[in-house]
Order: sequence, then structure tokens, then C-alpha cells
Amino acid sequence: MKYCLGKDEPACDGIVRINRALCNRARQLIAADSGRTDSTVFALRKTLKKLRAILRIARPAIGDKSFHVPDRLLRAYGRRLGGLRDSAVLIDTLDTLLAQFVPYLDESALRPARDVLRCRHQVALEDFLQRGDERSPALDFGAIEHRIDRLDLHGFTRPMLLEGIRKTYRRCRVGLRKLHGEPCTRYSHDLRRRVKYAWNQLRLLRKCRSGIFKPFIAELGRLGDLLGEDSDISMLVETLQRHPEICCNRVRTEFIIALAEKRRIALLTESLRLADRLFVETPERFGAWLREGAGSRRF
Repeated sequence: MKYCLGKDEPACDGIVRINRALCNRARQLIAADSGRTDSTVFALRKTLKKLRAILRIARPAIGDKSFHVPDRLLRAYGRRLGGLRDSAVLIDTLDTLLAQFVPYLDESALRPARDVLRCRHQVALEDFLQRGDERSPALDFGAIEHRIDRLDLHGFTRPMLLEGIRKTYRRCRVGLRKLHGEPCTRYSHDLRRRVKYAWNQLRLLRKCRSGIFKPFIAELGRLGDLLGEDSDISMLVETLQRHPEICCNRVRTEFIIALAEKRRIALLTESLRLADRLFVETPERFGAWLREGAGSRRF
């Protein structure tokens, strides 16, 4: 599936095509035999986020009422997968910290904590499967797909597409100002969410002007990864603070938290530096750049 508008493809036709391909992809992931693995849950969550990003950009064409219902359904469906994803991320984040602080963290000393996190992940998996038996995920997504398929996107135009991206860019700038004012988990997570929307929306324009947007898209993706790692480390810290017994003793717990916070400072510093460069232009100037870059393609 090409997650971008094709050459000379009208915007409305392209969005309909991509929506259908994403829905097909989601159904395949749900129905797959491996649909209960961590990698498949991750892929399914990414697909849901792409659908939400497209919904947001098409909102002026479909109207608020038509937007809110499928958006709420997609968000609720993603949250059903959230616990399973989060428990898996805690293990990966602990491994990442171990690799970054090898002189200070010993693998054998962290093995008990890792085993506890693996057990917690297994419990989350069993809980997810039990809830899945009570109510079929495939049936749930079928209702979402039906809503998306009924959306009237014939009025969706290129100017609407570009204006939607410009508004997302503006929201990123607002989120960046908040993070500068108070560098906390809440605002970091909020900026990450907005950056991911911008990244998914701009990728629709990858075929424009021989890839004029590609460098900016790549940097947005890097910013999203940095903020994502910060969010994952924050979640690990909060888990260890609530359950210090995971690391067997409080001294070891506090030591791991101190190293995690040190890594978070580095991540936030790099994220803010990159975001300042990406969002330096005003929304008006960014919109003009979008129009200029997309001008040689008729969507």
C-alpha cells in the first residue's frame, strides 16, 4: 500500500483509496494467527493512528459530526491495545537503559526486574485475550470500518489538505511552547502526539516536487522517535516508583530511576533543539511553503 497521494491523483480519490487500504491492513492484522504478538499489536496501533491522522485532515470536508464518531471509536480501539503495548515497552526500555549505561548497570543484577516485567506482560496478554473472547475485536473494527466507508469525501480538495497540515503544524508550535515553559511528561507526550499527526499527514505529499518534503518528514520522524523514547522512559520511571519491589530493593530502584532521568534530560534537550529548528517558521510561512511544494501536482 502506498501511503501517499499518487501523481495526478485527486485528493478525494487518494484519501478514499488510502482509507480502504488501511482498513484492509487492520483487518488482516486482527485476523492473522500472529495477531496476538507484540509486533502485530504495534503494527495495528500504527495503522489506527494513520486512520486518525487522515480523519483529522479531512474534517473540514466531512463535518464535525461525521468526524467525531469514527475518531472516538478508533481512539477507544487503540486504548484496548494500550495495556499490552505498554507492558511490552517496559521490557524494551529497561533493555535500552542497560545498553546505554553498561558500566553502571549489570545485566545479572537487572535479570530479576526483567523477569518481573515479563510476568506482568504475560498477565496483560492473558487479560487482553480474555477481553477479546468476551467481545470480538474483528466485530468491533467492522463497525469502525463501516463508519469510515460511509464518509462523504467528494468535497475534499487539495487546499483542504494543505490547510489541514498547516493547522497541525500550528498545533505543534503551541505544544512546543508549552514544553519549553514546563519540560514535563505531560507536555512531552502532547507534543509527540501532535508531531506524529504532522508526520503521517505530510507523508501524503511525498511524491510532490521530486521529494521536496522528504527531508522535513524524516526530521519529524526523528523528533517523534526522541519524544517517544522519553515517554517510554517516563512510563518505566512511574512504574518503578509505584512498584519498587520490581527491582528487589529500593536502593537499586532509585539508582535505575536516577539513570533514567539522566537519559530523559538528554532526550528532551535534543528534542527541543530539533523542534526549535523544525517549527521556526510561522504557520503562514509554512503554509506558503506547502503550497509552493505541492503546486506542481494535481491531487
